[in-house]
Amino acid sequence: TCIQFNPVDDKYFISGSLDAKVRIWSIPDRKVVDWNDLHEMVTAACYTPDGQRALVGSYKGSCHLYNTSENKLQPKSQINLQNKRKKSHQKKITGFQFAPGSSSEVLVTSADSRIRVVDSSDLIHKFKGFRNTNSQISASVTANGKYVVCASEDSYVYVWKHEAGSRPSRNKGVTVTQSYEHFHCKDVSVAIPWPGTWGLRDIQLDDNIDEVSTANHPPTPVEEYSGNEGSLSASGYTNSPLHGTISSATNSYFFDRISA
Repeated sequence: TCIQFNPVDDKYFISGSLDAKVRIWSIPDRKVVDWNDLHEMVTAACYTPDGQRALVGSYKGSCHLYNTSENKLQPKSQINLQNKRKKSHQKKITGFQFAPGSSSEVLVTSADSRIRVVDSSDLIHKFKGFRNTNSQISASVTANGKYVVCASEDSYVYVWKHEAGSRPSRNKGVTVTQSYEHFHCKDVSVAIPWPGTWGLRDIQLDDNIDEVSTANHPPTPVEEYSGNEGSLSASGYTNSPLHGTISSATNSYFFDRISA
């Protein structure tokens, strides 16, 4: 169901499968060098940027951290993806991606139509707006860390701002961003940022977002989560320019779109 090469030693890769096992493979030796039984179907797996640890997600929505030094799988801890004030049925994990330049901040995509940001073992932020209930959809972060990009089951690609200034401070608890840009892409199943330099393109995207949101939609706040997804805290409000539709001219150079 998932696979990733070790980012610092591509002779090894990690895999997860429906038999509930996570494995580390050696390409030169053509064999499994270690494995662990999660006792739940494995639906996502990802190394940390230094290759010393790995995150593993399951069909039941659990998220496990392993030590992978010397290519051995050693269970370390389980990460709670639910807010402590709210108990709900967890959905399967569909993807992980670490924020650029960070070995602790990771985006976790799940089949409850949420993208969660976990820093170390703390849930600090959520992105909402897209639809992911049955697919193996995974969110991505642009190379400069400014945007989160994700496909959606409603045939749209969604983009949220993820700038350092817009991310919540940890003493505010779990905050929620519902402001976004999106554009139509029929039957899209994967959306990733186009690799390469950003510079002028990044400026053009910001200008386009501002123009669209000003013309079509008022700014939508970043909401502070307080145990009820419908409740808002005034202290959590910050202005956001996002909530509109990206022009076809922008998406033509900004994204690599893969339709299934």
